[in-house]
This record gives sequence, structure tokens and C-alpha cells, in this order.
Amino acid sequence: MIGSAAVLFFTLQGIDSMRARSANIGPGGFNSLMQLDRVLDAYSDSLEQYLHAGFDSEQKSGLAAEYRKEFNIIWGNIEHFKLRFLQDGKTETLFDIFNHDGKQFLTEFEPYMDPQKDLSIEEALLVLKELKQLQSQVHDLGLEYFYNSLSFRDTWTKRLNNFHTLLLWFSAAFAVAACSLVAFLIRSNNRKNLLMRKAEDAQSELSKTVTELRSGQREQKAKDSFIATASHDLRQPLHALGLFLGSLEGHVHTEKGRSTLKDAVQCSDNLGSLFNSMLDLSRLDAGIVTVEKNHFRLTPLLQELEQEFLVKAHEKSIELKLNLSDCTVYTDSILLSRVIRNIVENALLHSGAETITISCSMKGARQQIEIEDNGHGIAKMEQEKIFNEYYQINSKPDGNTKGLGLGLSIVKRLSDLMGIDIAMQSDSQSYTRFTMGIESGDVDKIINPAVETLSSTDTPAEHVVVAIIDDDKKICTAMGSMLSNFDIDVVTAMSANEMIDNIVESNKYPNLVVADYQLQKGQTGDQAILQLKRALNLDIPALIVTGDTSPAQVAAANESGYDVLHKPVQPALLLSKIASLVAAEK
Repeated sequence: MIGSAAVLFFTLQGIDSMRARSANIGPGGFNSLMQLDRVLDAYSDSLEQYLHAGFDSEQKSGLAAEYRKEFNIIWGNIEHFKLRFLQDGKTETLFDIFNHDGKQFLTEFEPYMDPQKDLSIEEALLVLKELKQLQSQVHDLGLEYFYNSLSFRDTWTKRLNNFHTLLLWFSAAFAVAACSLVAFLIRSNNRKNLLMRKAEDAQSELSKTVTELRSGQREQKAKDSFIATASHDLRQPLHALGLFLGSLEGHVHTEKGRSTLKDAVQCSDNLGSLFNSMLDLSRLDAGIVTVEKNHFRLTPLLQELEQEFLVKAHEKSIELKLNLSDCTVYTDSILLSRVIRNIVENALLHSGAETITISCSMKGARQQIEIEDNGHGIAKMEQEKIFNEYYQINSKPDGNTKGLGLGLSIVKRLSDLMGIDIAMQSDSQSYTRFTMGIESGDVDKIINPAVETLSSTDTPAEHVVVAIIDDDKKICTAMGSMLSNFDIDVVTAMSANEMIDNIVESNKYPNLVVADYQLQKGQTGDQAILQLKRALNLDIPALIVTGDTSPAQVAAANESGYDVLHKPVQPALLLSKIASLVAAEK
């Protein structure tokens, strides 16, 4: 053991010596030489340009400043220039000579670089002469450094051969030492068995923990799968219900009938809002919500939201107040609108407040939006949970407006996505305040896009034929009935093959295709649209309508390349989308 340790020590010492010496050779030394050569060349060029400047005093003044700057750079390089060689002799002497001559050059010509003095032609030529000698010395140093590196390579090869021999001896010594260790290993056998038993116990505990963790993950996946499936199955009849209600509008003429129809539509819309909350969550899980930042003023956005909630606030005897300064922010205006809308709507439905105040002010380098209500507030024990998914405070909202506990969860996730700092303070008896810190915008970079409004009268300007593909016959009937009320011809089918036959038989070639995303026999809506276009040689726009809310299906539908609407779709939105797609094609 002692002998093998001695051999190993000697070998490692030799390797360490060569390693230390090798650190003096390589790219670092060449880089230093090349850097020094470049700055000397730059100084030489600036002096030569100065000599050729003629009698232009302004140009000569600029060139004088340039050669003074280059002189200062040379000063720093020479003062800190270090170059080590692997063996003594000529190369070390060359470096010492250069080091001495370089510092002497700096000392001798430093007075010439006085900012108040311009070099005469004789002085400039003298500096150039001495400079050329320095450049020649740098060139000689470079050659010697190169030859020294080659010599080191040969030396290193010889040393490696010696180290190889030593390592063979070390291996032999190590083999002897290994035999000596056998006795030690036998004596350690009992301890090893003890450690193995402890390891087995630890492994058993780890397996138990992993099993419990996996079990929880499976439960979560099962829950998400159940919610997505239930959401899809419920959206189908809800979508049909909305379309049937939309088709009834032109057939109800009594005041009582219209009032009843309005209440039915409101109930359908409320139910649709609940499902849309689940859809928003699925879109966030799918990672398809992207942030498109722009510079904009907050005042118009908040005024639009005020108008949107004015009727609902009046019905609940709640006053909406806006205390606004001229705030400009840089973020996604659509996502920010959704965040504020969710907070305000939550306050309208659940706070029991008399007043909801929205204010904006500058706080440091960021704009701060505050949304405060003077309602009953949120208990301290509830405050840490309100941003959790599916969590609801034990309040008593109207039966028609009870939610799923997703509104504030979506607020938090959208805020994190946009990089907005959001916080909540509340007193359980007097108020609740949400505060958002948003990056300030630049007024000069504001772009004012044209504002588009949605109206139920946004229908195609002339006769249009729409092909509807949905594997639910009731939805085909409901959509056909609703669109027929607006003088839109429809051809319905439950599959792409059936649609092709129906179009050929009726001789009604469509201007647009509306397809459900999930069809019979595993076919998707985009596949059905492509099959229809190829079979009939049509190049027409298309629209996908889907009731899926699972992240994977939502992402797949959005990647189809077609515009996507999510069930339940309000008739007005469907009409507007059909009109815009048909108009864009013409």
C-alpha cells in the first residue's frame, strides 16, 4: 500500500508539474501577443495618417487626438503584458529586453503625447522609428513562443511515456494492495449487511411514498378527464338549446312570450358562461393563450367595461365609480380586460357592496390599478385560497349566477402570464381591494385600431349557402332552423361523406363550411373540411365549432388553421362570424 501510494504520488506530482507548465503555453499567450501587435499597428497607423494629413489643422487635430488615445492603449497593454516560457534561455532574454525597451519607449515619448502639444514631422518620424523596433521585437517574441510551444509538445510526449511506465508499476502495487483489502472487507461484512437492511427499509418507505404520490396524480387526471368529458357532453345540448332559442325570436309576438324567451336566453347565456370559465382554464392548461403586448390608454378600456356592467350594477343597486388619470400601460389589452372583467363581475355577484370603485395611478415606475368594493369583505382564513381553482367562498349569490370558483383562478393565471403583480387586501366587515401593478406604456407608441362591434344583424349581405357537419342531429336541426330565419340556405349532414352526397343531390354548393371538431369514426372537423373541398373541388372558408375543453383537444382544434368557436355559441356571434368569413372571401 505504501509503495503504491508512493508511485501514485510521484506520478501525480509529475503530471501536476506538466499541467502547471502547460498553463504558460497556449491560446492565452498567443492572444496577448496578437493583442499587443494589434494595438502597436493601430498606433503606427494613426501616426502615419497624422504625417499625411498635410496642412489641414482641423483634420490634424482630430488625428492627434486619435494617436494620443492609441498611445494610452499601448501604455496599458505594455504595463500588463506577461508572457511565460517553458524553458529558460534565449526566449526569456527576448522578453526581458522587450519589457525594458517597451517601458523605456513609454517613458521617453509620454511628454510627446501632451494634449496641448502636436507632434512635429521630425518627432512623429522619431516615434515611428522606435515603434517599428518594438513591433519587430513583438514579431521575434511570437516566433520564439511558437517554437517553444513545439518544444513543449515533444517534452510532454516523453513525459507521458514515463508516466505510462509509472502507472504500470502503480497498477501492480495496487493489485497487491487490493489483496490486502480482502481481509478488511471480510471484517466489514457484518456492517455491510446492516447497511443493506437499512437501505431496504428506506427503499420500502420510498416506494410507499411514490405509490401515494402516483395515486394522487391518477385521481387528479381522472377528475380532469371526467370534467372535460362531462363538459363536452353537456355543451352539445346547451349549444342546440341556444340555437333553438335564437330561431324562436322571429316567431314570438306577444309581450309575455318575449319576456319568457328573454329569461330563457338569459339562463342559457349564464350556463354558457359557466362552461366558458372551464374553457378558459383548459386554454391556459393547453398553453395556447399568448400575450400580445401593446401600448394603450386605460381610460377607454375601463369606460367600455363600465358601460358593459352598467345595467347589471343598476339592477343590484350598485354604483360603479371610475377615478382615472391619464394612465398608459404596456401589456395585452384583451387579457387585461378579461382580468378586470372577472374581478368586477365577482364583486357584482358576491360582495354585497353598494359601491365598486376602479382607479388608476402611477406608483413608482409602474401603473397601479385598484378595484375596491365596500361589501362584506373576505375573511382572513379565506384570503389565501381565493385564487385556487374550484374554490368558492361560502356566500349566497343569486341562484342564476352561482359560479364554479374559477373566476379568480383565471385572474391569477392570466396576471402571471402577463407579468402583472396582483395582490388582494380585505377586511371581513368593510371592503375588498385588488391591486395590479402594470408596466407603464409610451403614449407615442399607441396604435388605435378600428373598433369592431358585434351585432345580431351582422348577417351576409346576399344569398349564402352554409354546409353544416355535426354528428348530433339536433344541433344540425337547430343551427339550420336558426340560420334559415336570416335567409341563409343550409345543407346539413352528420359526416363528410353524407355531406358530399347531400350537396350533389340538392345542387346547393356552399359558400362556407361549419364543422364540429369531433365527428363520427374518429374523424376531426378539419379532416372533414379538407375531404369536402377535395371531393367537390371547392376553395371556400370554413369554421370549426367544438365542445371539447380538455387542454389537448383545445390545442389541437386551434392548430387546425381554421377559426374556432366553442360551444355553446350565441346565435349573434355565429351569424357575425359567418358574415365576416363570407365577406372576406369575396
